Amino acid sequence: MKTHWHDVLGVVLIGGGLILFATGCPTPPADEEAPASTTGSDDGAAATATQSESEMPAEPVAESATPAVESEAAPPAEPAPAEQQKPGPAAEAQPAAEPAAQPEMTPPAAEAPAGNAQSAAEASPAESSAAQTPPAGTPYELKIPLGLPPLEIPADNPMTVEKIELGKMLFFDKRVSKDGTLSCATCHDPQMAWAEHTPTSKGIHDQIGDRNAPTVINAAYAAAQFWDGRAATLEDQALGPVANPIEMGNTMEGMMQNLDAVPQYRELFQKVFGTGVTPESFAKAVAAFERTVLSGDSPYDRFKAGQEDALTDAQKRGLELFENSGCADCHTPPLFSSYDYYNAGVGMDKEKPDQGRKAVTGEDYDMGAFRVPSLREVANTGPYFHDGSVAGLEEAVALMAAGGKDNPHRSVEFDTVREAKLTPEQQKDIVEFLKALSGTYPMTEPPQLP
Repeated sequence: MKTHWHDVLGVVLIGGGLILFATGCPTPPADEEAPASTTGSDDGAAATATQSESEMPAEPVAESATPAVESEAAPPAEPAPAEQQKPGPAAEAQPAAEPAAQPEMTPPAAEAPAGNAQSAAEASPAESSAAQTPPAGTPYELKIPLGLPPLEIPADNPMTVEKIELGKMLFFDKRVSKDGTLSCATCHDPQMAWAEHTPTSKGIHDQIGDRNAPTVINAAYAAAQFWDGRAATLEDQALGPVANPIEMGNTMEGMMQNLDAVPQYRELFQKVFGTGVTPESFAKAVAAFERTVLSGDSPYDRFKAGQEDALTDAQKRGLELFENSGCADCHTPPLFSSYDYYNAGVGMDKEKPDQGRKAVTGEDYDMGAFRVPSLREVANTGPYFHDGSVAGLEEAVALMAAGGKDNPHRSVEFDTVREAKLTPEQQKDIVEFLKALSGTYPMTEPPQLP
């Protein structure tokens, strides 16, 4: 059996009411070369993004620096210079802009699953129009940063400039929530590395969730979404927080009514999808936008590409320790996650510990197990673990170096790193190496809303 080390960070998206079953998938090899660029097309053919060694995905249309406007009478967004790609470490130092959206929260046990995008769309009044072939749109060329593998684009959701721009508006629009107080960006703030620097997030009516909001960065690569993997795709995940009573507190019908009341949204959905507002088209637009939020071109990536001075001596020592003490078994390069599920003992001493993956599978061996998050941008996305209970990176590394916390369900994969007996100085070197996984990612400003 291959030994593993659990993580120090949450990576996935927004919490919600969806309960879907999914398992991890193999991580692409670090030296895999990207195929030639393929852009989204309306015929539904599968697309694969292009490898680029220095570029981050450009925004589909020019950004506006104007704060989000929540009025129907507001004019469409005016063109402005394209958004900048900024280095990850700078994200924490910048003040948060628009409070940004969905916290990952465990849905109440009695709450029925929200259902996936397809079933929600079938139940909507727009069922007949949903079957229409959407307009072609302008193909969007996604630039893959240095160090990341090719990204598969779903055949039924090709990326277009118009769809991504619509998804960006929806991501920042608080009218998606029942009372107009929360957007996706409330808990996934671009100024906070697309996460939120609080242990857990606040939902509608100031309700506090019990899970840390994971970053959107590189979520497109995850085999499943949420800490417990209950959503199979970004599209499935996008609908969960909308209907979760302790997150956005809305219904699919309520969300559609809110958006359909805005004439420009009706026009945009018709232009992009050839339909009115539906849960399925909402989910596809948001997911397409989130696939542009990638981070690579880090000092680690440049070092692996041959730039010897990209890492400091301490970071080079940390890299060697990371690779040889069991850390990389679970946090596998180049994504720095295997996307498997393990119990590190975090939160297991509570009176009613979070069941984690067991709530999805019903299996006892999944009790308290959570998905391994990616370590890319980990220095900028604290606090750490599924409950946000560890504030600093140094403390998180120390907890993992100890092999997690003992409990009846602790995963044996943590034995390898425990047996490595990493010294405090070695742990410091690993922390320095983890800082070298901060690269560049989009610093998207809130768009002007219709």
